[in-house]
Amino acid sequence: MDETQTADDKETGGGAASATAGALHVLVAYATKHGSTAEVAAAMAAELRSPDVEVTIRQITGGLRAEAYDAVVIGAPMIMGWHKDATRFLKRNASALANRPTACFATAASLTQMLDQPGAVPLFCDPWLVKAPRRADHLTYKERYTSPDHYLRDIIGERTDVRLVGIALFGGSVDLTAMNILEKLFVLAIVGAKPGDLRNWEAIKGWCREILPRLVGG
Repeated sequence: MDETQTADDKETGGGAASATAGALHVLVAYATKHGSTAEVAAAMAAELRSPDVEVTIRQITGGLRAEAYDAVVIGAPMIMGWHKDATRFLKRNASALANRPTACFATAASLTQMLDQPGAVPLFCDPWLVKAPRRADHLTYKERYTSPDHYLRDIIGERTDVRLVGIALFGGSVDLTAMNILEKLFVLAIVGAKPGDLRNWEAIKGWCREILPRLVGG
C-alpha cells in the first residue's frame, strides 16, 4: 500500500499498520472531483468505526493497495461515468478484492426509478435521488442514461472477480461554479440535474449500518 501518510490518515488514526490488534480493518477508498464525495466518504468512515472496526479513509492514488485491509469500501462521483481513479483501483486490486468483502458507492445528480433492480448484488438507491420515469415502458435518453443499470455498468461492468457485498447510489452535490463547461453541459443537458446539495446523510449512514455485517461477516 501507499506508505505516504495523507490528511485522511491523520484524521483516522493512520494506515493499516496502526490497526488495533484483533479489530477488523476497513479501508474507505474514494475518488472525488470537487470534494463532495470526500465528505461522503468521511461520514461513512465515522459511521463504520467502532471498538471492533478500525477504519482508514484514503483518497485513491496509484500506490493505494487493498492487501493490507480486511474489507474495502470504494466510492466516487458519477460525472460522465464513474470516476476513472475508482475504476482503475478496482482493476488494479482485483486479485485482492476477490478475497475481501467489497462495497461500492457512487454519488450522482439523478437516478431513474426502476421496478426491477438489476444484478445479484444488493443495490441501495437513495430515495431522495430516485425519480419516476414519465413512461415506464418507454424511457427517454436521459432516463436510460441515469438508470441503475447504466450506472452499474460504469461501476462494475462485467466484473466477476470482485467479492461485492453491496452497491449504493446516492445523491451528490451539484455545484456549477466548480465545473468546467463540458461538465456543466453534461449535467444540465444530458442528466437533466438541478444545482444543489442532494446528499442524504441519513441514507448514507443507514447504508453503512446495513453493509457493516456483510463486511465483518464476509
